[in-house]
Amino acid sequence: MESISKKQSRMGMVVKSVLAIAVMASMSGLAIADKDDEKHNHGKKKTAFEKVSKEGLSVIVLGSGGPIATTEGRASAGYLIFTDGKPRILMDVGGGTYQRLAESGTNVKDLDIILLSHLHTDHTGDLTPVMKTIYFHNNLARNQAAQNGITLPGRTAPINIYGPTSSTLPPNAPGVNYPTPAGPVLVYPATEDYVHDHYSIPRHGVEAYLKAFVAGISDDDGPMGPGGPVSNFAYTANDLKSTVPGATEETVLTAADGLVIKAIAVDHGPVPAVAFRVEYKGHSIVYSGDTGTKGIGPMQFGKGNMTKISQGADMLIYDAAVMEKGDAPANPLFHILHTQPSLIADVAINADVDTLVLSHLTPVTSPRVDEIEDIIKGAGFTGEIKEAKDLKVYNIGADD
Repeated sequence: MESISKKQSRMGMVVKSVLAIAVMASMSGLAIADKDDEKHNHGKKKTAFEKVSKEGLSVIVLGSGGPIATTEGRASAGYLIFTDGKPRILMDVGGGTYQRLAESGTNVKDLDIILLSHLHTDHTGDLTPVMKTIYFHNNLARNQAAQNGITLPGRTAPINIYGPTSSTLPPNAPGVNYPTPAGPVLVYPATEDYVHDHYSIPRHGVEAYLKAFVAGISDDDGPMGPGGPVSNFAYTANDLKSTVPGATEETVLTAADGLVIKAIAVDHGPVPAVAFRVEYKGHSIVYSGDTGTKGIGPMQFGKGNMTKISQGADMLIYDAAVMEKGDAPANPLFHILHTQPSLIADVAINADVDTLVLSHLTPVTSPRVDEIEDIIKGAGFTGEIKEAKDLKVYNIGADD
């Protein structure tokens, strides 16, 4: 396995875009514990962060919904992963996850990594607000320390952002109903381009102001004041090119403390998409992102990439946006882009996962979670099934 630094040096093997790093970890224990609604802490309801175990691997669901704003109020996709009680990884950062992060009570000044499963807006929409929050959380920690006579250095290392590569359509392809150049038509940018086009000053990024903004408000003595360098907005970028549609190779990233992240291509129709696996000391969380129902080639269910990356996982967080084909209301496009319950069952059974979490719930599936569970259990899955809800906390590998 290669280190993160080695991966950076290898051109284009991994999508990496940057803004801050501090890898920490440790994990022990055996059981999965779902701390649900521990309501009182000195008369107050506990925050989600207060429910996170100080040992092992934990997840706060920041967004369990899809791309549709509903009165139910689920945020779009987002999952915050902790090691030993410290926030380490953000998997997707869809609309509403910024608010859920605030409600969770979590300080993300030391967040290492952001994993983007694909570049649909319900998975990326709150990226910039969260980036900005990381900066302000760093300043908050410095200011609080200063009040106690302690000078903390600012954070200078980067946050690493990983995601899929680009995709194109040929000129005058179906659906391209406007004049096109002679070459391919870009539909989804590579993640590195997506991030550069947001934040790069040389590339006239639409949010490049953040560079000057951070420098301008860092402290009274400028961005390199007496406390040392403050949290910056510097970043670099690369691609997860081994995750192009059809690829069966996993990309493996490792950190010095034994944290392992794996990524593999999954089927999301024409959209470049990635599933992620996070491992630490014998425990694992897998996140499907959005996956379609292609039944051929390397994506074949029961034999394909989702099953491969999910093998033996403690927890599999799965896209549950649609019901079975033929079930009303039916939408052929959604059934191309998302996984029906019987195929979720196929993956979970063949991968032998312990706990299945149904997420990315839509107005079609949210009121029918019991039916989805019955379909999956009826197919033979014997593990636990849980419905993801915003601010739900799952502790894995903690002896609770």
